[in-house]
Amino acid sequence: MKNVKKGKIVACLDMGTSKLVCLIASINNNDDIRIVGYGHKESKGISDSAISDMRLAQRAITNAVSEAERMAGFNIDRVVIGISGSQVTSSRKEVSVKIASDIVKASDIANLASKVRSEFKKNHREIIHLIPLQYRIDDSSPVMNPRYMTGQKLYAKFHIVSTSQTTVKNIENCLKRCQLSVNNYVVEPYASMLSCLNEGEINLGTLLIDIGGSSTSFCITLDGKLAYVGNSQIGGMHVTKDIATILNIPFETAEKIKNLNSSLLISPIEEKELINLKASMSNDGPNMIRITRAEFRDIMKSRIEEIFENVKLTLEKAGVPFYLLSNIVLTGGVTSTVGIDKLASEILGKNVRIGYPNKFSIIASELLNPSHSCSLGMLVFLKNMYLKEKIKSGFESKTTWFRKLIERLAA
Repeated sequence: MKNVKKGKIVACLDMGTSKLVCLIASINNNDDIRIVGYGHKESKGISDSAISDMRLAQRAITNAVSEAERMAGFNIDRVVIGISGSQVTSSRKEVSVKIASDIVKASDIANLASKVRSEFKKNHREIIHLIPLQYRIDDSSPVMNPRYMTGQKLYAKFHIVSTSQTTVKNIENCLKRCQLSVNNYVVEPYASMLSCLNEGEINLGTLLIDIGGSSTSFCITLDGKLAYVGNSQIGGMHVTKDIATILNIPFETAEKIKNLNSSLLISPIEEKELINLKASMSNDGPNMIRITRAEFRDIMKSRIEEIFENVKLTLEKAGVPFYLLSNIVLTGGVTSTVGIDKLASEILGKNVRIGYPNKFSIIASELLNPSHSCSLGMLVFLKNMYLKEKIKSGFESKTTWFRKLIERLAA
């Protein structure tokens, strides 16, 4: 981040398997986010936020960032990086420390967090998010904020989202070659949650499912906190591969046909309509393939059903109480498929809606769709970081002023 006259300049980089998105925005004094530049390029050398080919990734990232910089009219040097849900693990841990003085101070709470971080560092894991779920003093009931309370021992239960140190190091090495550094990391489904959910949904308990290109990430929010993160190794590319394999056509052709016929809701009259397409994989040369709309829908439906079944199974294995969830929100590029929300509702047994970014008053129309929920959510994450810094700096300045006043009076 860096300061300019019009506000705080922030930037993020969404490194997906199918696309790279770089956004540059300004946060003004009214805490509004105004996007001043964006770049969108095909992702190469990157798989689920992890670097698979350093040279290809460097070239793709440089192109996306350069496009955003040209639109913004200035260069950036720091970005927030989104980490795919397939690269992280979600775990819970309870730790304790002895209270140093008569009352609980900020240093005691910091010692709890340091204890968790050092343990994960020994296991070569990098913590992306460390969320305190509850605190407890001695044998008392759980408390939300233990500061200034009295006791002998302080306990805390944390939700930890972590990733491999190797993944982080390779990302940072790649960005150095692009003349960039990492400002922070955020797990992608959490970023999508910040851009799509309203305050009520975050507090009441919501499952957000972000269906990406090569995998599906999801997270649960409860009582305003990130309670769980999971993933399924099935995404939109697998739907395309099924179409390409069954119809014996190139992947690119299958993607085009999928985009033109992406509907799970077909009337009885349309079911027998034929989709005509040319196949070029045959040794005999180009020939015509005919498939009914109902048959094409069934190919897509079977794989999308598997995505939701995997999400449900993962949550059951993790022991997540499904009854606590009030509703489900779908986002990501695959949600452009008509009827996908109804299919998810049938399988998961909850109210389901499609999540669109809703935290931006002025935004380019091409960005206002579910496929950009993650990148836009990273800007919301940066805005929240900026607000915390502003509040903290304001508090520290007031404390310093008050301390100086006391010292003058004492003199």
